[in-house]
Amino acid sequence: MIDLQDPTLQARLLERTPERRYVISDIELILNMRHYDAIRNMAAVQLLADTLLRRCAPHFQQRTQGLSQRPHLREEAIANMQEHLLREALNPKETFMTQNFIHYLRCLCTDEFNKILRQEGLSQRRDADGQPVGRPQHVPRSKMESITAPTADDENPLAADVADPQDQYEQLHATDEAQRILDYLTDPLDRRIVVLRSLEHWKWDDIASVCQKTERTIRTRYKNACVLLRKQLLNEQEFTQPQF
Repeated sequence: MIDLQDPTLQARLLERTPERRYVISDIELILNMRHYDAIRNMAAVQLLADTLLRRCAPHFQQRTQGLSQRPHLREEAIANMQEHLLREALNPKETFMTQNFIHYLRCLCTDEFNKILRQEGLSQRRDADGQPVGRPQHVPRSKMESITAPTADDENPLAADVADPQDQYEQLHATDEAQRILDYLTDPLDRRIVVLRSLEHWKWDDIASVCQKTERTIRTRYKNACVLLRKQLLNEQEFTQPQF
């Protein structure tokens, strides 16, 4: 195990062999993170996690180079890579990363990068020469309304029955419904995180700064809060579903 009381630890974490390998390998960091997580030494986990993320940062930057013209998407992709890495680093059942970490890291970066492309409608099939072929494989959510919205001369009578998105009653009802759902979260901090992320669309680092928590903590609490809300809404649906 890595001795956290070693006064030379910080230097040893940066030290490399003549072959440019780290003296304390990435796999050692992961195994020690799992050990300290099991005994609930979160300060040690945080120290080793920060070291692991710093080492992987150049890989994240390199693998997201294709999004350099879309910095907000690149930032989101890197954040997803960091979250994915830390989640699996603390999962004792994840063995691939402790067998061949470099290959694991490449696969992780590729998966998260492609996921962003699919979500934003930027992913396309390519031919043998690497050139894009056909249309994007997914239509981004931001474009869905412009594609499906009826035209001014559309004779479809159903178009008149579509609710006005600016209707004040609908907005008031939506606000009340959102507040009712948020009331399932008993922790004020969890409610604040969900509001800032889901309703205000704040970035993770901004939420972490305002809440005075680490970004990882914010992401974890947000994920757990969403799981709880989803469970409560499913329970509501089952309770109100008519019985035949």
